[in-house]
Amino acid sequence: MNLLLTKTAIMFIALLFFFGPAHDSFAESAINCHCFQDRTYNPADKFAADDYILATSFNSLLAKSFSMPKRRIVMLKMKEGVGQDDLLVGLKIANVTGIDLQKLLTLRRDKKFTWSTIISDLADKEHFNKDRLVEAIRSGLSVDEAGAGVADELIADFFKVPAETIQRFRTTGLNEKEMAVLFILAHAGDRKPEALVDLRTKEGKSWSEIANGFNIEPVAAGKLIIQYPAKQIPR
Repeated sequence: MNLLLTKTAIMFIALLFFFGPAHDSFAESAINCHCFQDRTYNPADKFAADDYILATSFNSLLAKSFSMPKRRIVMLKMKEGVGQDDLLVGLKIANVTGIDLQKLLTLRRDKKFTWSTIISDLADKEHFNKDRLVEAIRSGLSVDEAGAGVADELIADFFKVPAETIQRFRTTGLNEKEMAVLFILAHAGDRKPEALVDLRTKEGKSWSEIANGFNIEPVAAGKLIIQYPAKQIPR
């Protein structure tokens, strides 16, 4: 009888653990996880792998541009919940000031400081070169505008594309993730970016479908950015 009660108690505690706060926390983490089930092009569902090709390409771009492991980029987003705009702004400020990225993100996330306040405080304590975009953020540029500005600078510098071209593609509705895919596919396939934009916006093709036309799997797009400017398609 006592043994039966003991087993029942253990089972009850296990159920509390599974359905209680610890499980809720895990479930929330799973919901926010940047995991992707579809990582290969599927003609029957041509948009299924687009989220993945966009994410892996842009994360690769950040990793190579800022000389840091791609895994760290992914973990900052996935485990620490850093939003893309905040990450872009943090990377930009860290690059300009030399201040550790994690310190900046902690001030932003845990201390709830605005980027304007963070930059102003840093300017009082540290000496760093003036930067047009950083000064704009210091003056109160919104986080989404700042993130887009950092992304545009990054893409223009990485792919050696005029800022005017970036802005023109922005007006067609492309965001920074899409432009990262656009320019790496155009480079790998020896095509003009404008031709690929037409495939996407006028013919309604998915990014993974366009990549498939060059025999490029979604996972290879990120690898192409890491090895840029080489064009050999990874397998």
